[in-house]
Parts: sequence; structure tokens; C-alpha cells
Amino acid sequence: MLQILTPLMRAMAFLQMIEEFLRVYIGTAEQLIEAAVPYGVRFRVDRKSIENAPLGKLIRMFAKVNRNEARIARLHKLPAHRNYIAHVAFMRAAQTTTNKEIDIDYAKKHADQVGDEAELLLGLLGQELKSLMANFPNSKMANFALGTDDTAELVARVS
Repeated sequence: MLQILTPLMRAMAFLQMIEEFLRVYIGTAEQLIEAAVPYGVRFRVDRKSIENAPLGKLIRMFAKVNRNEARIARLHKLPAHRNYIAHVAFMRAAQTTTNKEIDIDYAKKHADQVGDEAELLLGLLGQELKSLMANFPNSKMANFALGTDDTAELVARVS
């Protein structure tokens, strides 16, 4: 069972990191938009909706504040894979302790592939945030959203 748990946990960890990164990106983008809208135009950042959104909704929210269609298309594929790993693959892994006929090779291979793609996407999302920040280099809001006032430290974190 251990042979399957490691790739499952790796894939889930990277998927969770993507969720959190999307929250940071969306929150930062919305704060920048809120700061830039003209007086009288109502735009408010809804922190609760960002914090409570599942992966699929976060991807749809990201698509509203990002123009990279190829990146968005790759992200849209993740929820189905996350759900398979979280609900089917873990269950099958647990069942192998009592039922030796269950074949977990597909689940292991799938988890490895999803983990690799999620790891790659996490790095690409870091590049998206760097691009966003490059458009607002002096924005305290963007720095605040990522917990630093030091832009050099911020760029190093997402590189």
C-alpha cells in the first residue's frame, strides 16, 4: 500500500498548493483592480468567496483575472483528476489491504502524472504572478497580499 500512498499524497499536496496559490493570485489581482477603479465605480474584493472556493470555482475566478488561455485550459483539467485521486484512488489503496485482487497500477500511474502536471503548473502560476506584479511594481497591495513589503523578496519567493 505504501507504493501507492506516496504518489497519491504528492499529487494531492501539489493540488492543494495550487488551490492556495490561486487564492493568493485572485486576491492580489482583485485588490489591484479595486485600487485602480475610478471613484464611484463599485468593486469590492470578496475575501470569503475566495477563501471558501473549491478548486473548480477558483479556476473560474482565476480565468476572470488572467488572460493566459493555455494556462487556464490546463487548470480546468485538474478538478476531475483531483476528485479521482481524493475519492477513488485513496479508497482503492485502502481496499488493497483486504482485497489483493484490486489493481492499483492505474491509480499509481495516474497520481504520478497528476503530481508531475500539478508541480509544473505551480511553477507556471508563479510566473503568472510575477507578470501581474510586473504591471504594478510599486503596489503595496500586491506586496501585502503575499506578506512582504520587499519586492525583491517577493519575486524570489515566486521564482
